[in-house]
Amino acid sequence: MAAVTLQMEEGSAIELAGDAARCPSGQRPIDLVHLARQTSGDRKLEAEVLGLLMRHLKLFDERLEFATEDESRYIAHALKGAARNIGAFPLADAAQRFERSVLDGDAVAVLRSELKETARFVRSLLG
Repeated sequence: MAAVTLQMEEGSAIELAGDAARCPSGQRPIDLVHLARQTSGDRKLEAEVLGLLMRHLKLFDERLEFATEDESRYIAHALKGAARNIGAFPLADAAQRFERSVLDGDAVAVLRSELKETARFVRSLLG
């Protein structure tokens, strides 16, 4: 599959491969322009941030399985902040919905779905 290169305003570029290249900007699990701004276009830092995000996604998913209501709210709140910082806005929105209603089965399902979709997207970026 062909790679797509996004030219950033500051002159840096992000190359997308696989699934990441097929997603229109507004539909990606992570806003790559936002991520580039947060990392000042430093590709190595972007990769480190995305690698850290992958570890956190796995940890959050595992902890949600056995968390109490209060722990679930804490996890959702932490996830919401981390996701917004790097531009994973759909995940942040799902975490916010879950944080408000941790006993809502639909909110749990949406959050788990976003966790998986974000992880899949990050894997496609990191290759």
